[in-house]
Amino acid sequence: MSEPVLPPPYTASKADAILSEPSQNAPKVFFGRIIHSKSLKEIEIFPKAALGIDSTGTIEFLDPTVASAAEACAKHKHFALATTITLRPLQFLFPGLIDTHMHAPQYPNMALGMEGDLKEWCENWTDPIEASYADTSKARRVYREMVQKELENGSTTVAYNSSIHPDATNVLADTCLQFGQRAIIGKLCILVGSTHDNWEKNAEQSVHDECKVVEHIRRIDPAGSLVLPCIQPRAGSYVPPDLMSGLGALYRANSPIRVQAHMCETPLEVANMHELHAGFASYADMYDHYGLFGPRTILAHCIHLSERDLEVMAARKVGVAHNANSNTCLTDGWCRVRQLLDKGIKVGLGTDCSAGYSISILNAMRQASNVSRHLTIHTGDPRWKLSFEELVYLATMGGAEVCSLEDTVGNFAVGKAFDALVVDVGLEDNINTNGWESDDMALLKKWVFLGDDRSIRKVFVGGRLVAGKDMKESRLFSCA
Repeated sequence: MSEPVLPPPYTASKADAILSEPSQNAPKVFFGRIIHSKSLKEIEIFPKAALGIDSTGTIEFLDPTVASAAEACAKHKHFALATTITLRPLQFLFPGLIDTHMHAPQYPNMALGMEGDLKEWCENWTDPIEASYADTSKARRVYREMVQKELENGSTTVAYNSSIHPDATNVLADTCLQFGQRAIIGKLCILVGSTHDNWEKNAEQSVHDECKVVEHIRRIDPAGSLVLPCIQPRAGSYVPPDLMSGLGALYRANSPIRVQAHMCETPLEVANMHELHAGFASYADMYDHYGLFGPRTILAHCIHLSERDLEVMAARKVGVAHNANSNTCLTDGWCRVRQLLDKGIKVGLGTDCSAGYSISILNAMRQASNVSRHLTIHTGDPRWKLSFEELVYLATMGGAEVCSLEDTVGNFAVGKAFDALVVDVGLEDNINTNGWESDDMALLKKWVFLGDDRSIRKVFVGGRLVAGKDMKESRLFSCA
């Protein structure tokens, strides 16, 4: 038996991470172009409107009838002394992006290992890097840099997969809370099907360690204002019946709580699940049997689904994280998003780093668009194509629904938390707006298909400035 291949040591970037300022609780009023998604078919654009955020970071009004921020402050109670921000002509306010599936420990492997299929990628790249987080100090180095990069790319909410290590997973939770990122986090549970010692001792230890993470997250953020715990079986092919049963019991003991899991990623993975869990009519029936299916369940991939899978998924109101980039890179197949939406199944977008090579949800939108068009090419049926309106919804409100946060984030509805981006399409980057400066929809499309972190000037989570180009540059040029 060959010696395990160990990942190289990881040295975090020398750039200091940027923490949010401790006191940013003054009411704010933004005035200018405001864009958000109302439904799968409607993007609402206000060329000139005011948006008011109270001292708790909650949206109190969205008013398109005023002509300035000053007029909005005078009109709306409690905003007379608010901080005002007037957007420039090529800037707009947009909801924070939501990543419904990202593997935090795999961050150092981005762009590597895509030469093989899923099995080869897991054995040669995933298992070694994930196993290395037995060194908790590595988690501190990697996650500090990663969370900041996620925020700079506009991901205000991320559903993270961790590793099998409870201490490293708790570091991830601490880091998200420290940097002000909204996150769903659980310890990964693996007993079989893995390599490079990337598995746990037994079912009892796995459940105990998952419970340890749940308790830690609820202790550091008891109100669940930012960081939320979840139960996290890696997949049916990694978690045998005794562990799956234990996780179901943990779910019931901690309800309401979220679940993150993989499902139907490749035909081999589906076959391995059936071999480990004999007698179930479908993959979905297996998860449902153990009590892990419900409105707070996030399922990654869902490519090779049966009709029975779809029936159970729709009945239990689970959500799907569509990872178009990784599914293409590892040649897993095409997730049929149109079929899921037609069945009434919630869908959001995921980056699935590191099988996906980009942590940007803008990239996920582009890849989801391409996959839907490849399905049209393959079938000759144009109905598979996702519209631009649908892509915007999946990246924001769709992701919020999948994460069971639709009442909290996803758009600028009154009463929701102000998770938002100040986007600037007038900078020196890849976006060319010449001739389209007055076309609001064109500016949005230019950003979605051409933009990157350079276009994101400010990132707010719960009303607090936590990242963005402006914040980074102000620290970079500070004399302090």
